[in-house]
Amino acid sequence: MAYLVVSDVHLGSKSGQYDKFCGFLEWLNEIKNERIIKCKHLGKGEEVKITIKKPEKIILLGDILELWDPKDGDRDNVIKESIKPFALLSDIGSEKVYVVGNHDEALGELREEVDEVALPNNTKFVIRNRHYPDDHNGLKIGNSSYFFVHGQQFDKEQAILAWISRLIGESWDPLGWFQSLFNITSTKKHWKKNLAVFFALFLGGALYWKNILPSPIPDLTWTMFGSGSTFIIAIIAAAIVLYFGLMRFNYLSAALFVIFSSSLLFSGQSSLTAILWGALTGFFALCSVPGVVANTQRKFYNMLKPKDKTAEQIINNGYYKKEKDTIKAGVVVFGHTHFAGSYGPNNETGNKLFINSGCWYGKDIPEDKRYTNTFVYIDEGGAYILRWRGADEIDCIEAFPAQ
Repeated sequence: MAYLVVSDVHLGSKSGQYDKFCGFLEWLNEIKNERIIKCKHLGKGEEVKITIKKPEKIILLGDILELWDPKDGDRDNVIKESIKPFALLSDIGSEKVYVVGNHDEALGELREEVDEVALPNNTKFVIRNRHYPDDHNGLKIGNSSYFFVHGQQFDKEQAILAWISRLIGESWDPLGWFQSLFNITSTKKHWKKNLAVFFALFLGGALYWKNILPSPIPDLTWTMFGSGSTFIIAIIAAAIVLYFGLMRFNYLSAALFVIFSSSLLFSGQSSLTAILWGALTGFFALCSVPGVVANTQRKFYNMLKPKDKTAEQIINNGYYKKEKDTIKAGVVVFGHTHFAGSYGPNNETGNKLFINSGCWYGKDIPEDKRYTNTFVYIDEGGAYILRWRGADEIDCIEAFPAQ
């Protein structure tokens, strides 16, 4: 029994390793039974021999697709870079388990449809939303039990999103929402022009209300509380905005917000003009602001994400909460931070061994021992963190022989 784990390929991203990942999958296709690989052990500086068997399961441990921050903000690039890798994956005679990450979380919605499909070579492709296996006792391989999560569970900022998602009863993904709006064809092609129109309408409207019409502010209190019908309409509008804003935030909620707020503010002067102005301004805002977010979100996200943190830093910096851990398996394999390595077992890890599968994204940083194009190989003899450099050119980052 052998398992192979890869994570954080980010197909469709600006800095992914598309060509090398395809080469890696072609190499996997060539393994029919087993292959003995001579590896340079990067930690000990010696050569080791590893027998790599044809994997029974290939675990895609999240962020295989880049749906948050695709190249040029265009999700079409994700589709273009996914066709060949998934064709190669389907040819490999191994069961494929896709554990979704934070950058490809939307795939979790396809679980029921995908899990029932058998590939032509009689293998399965299954999707898991949070972890694999479902049983927190883990998967028994040799003398050890393994549990697989993408790793956003150990991310403080992601924990906030998860809490809101549980509160509203569905996935809350603000960056994904902006990406979805941006990837509407007209928005994607013309967002810069739409932004210029939005600013013109917004500033022009502000000057119009200030200089041509009397100031609405003194009448606002009367408008809200002096007129019973207006006050009731305002309450209903606020309730609609609140519901759609928190539960189903989309074009409708944004348009309602702009229209009702502007018409309420200027209802004592020119309701029709205010509604038309609010609707047009809101429309061009929706057709431009997502473009701004899509093209700048990476800078802000990199300031918050625990990117390039080692497994030890994840534990010691409090991203992993031992007191809240429900995992009973002895070995936890995760990705997310793009830094292949391990930590534990010790008291800080709850006597678990944490293994990070690394990434296929960005460049090597040898001085920090941060490598790309890495994967984890597991069989009855133990586990290995390996780096793929070409056909049968593999480095061993760390080895964990079975006890």
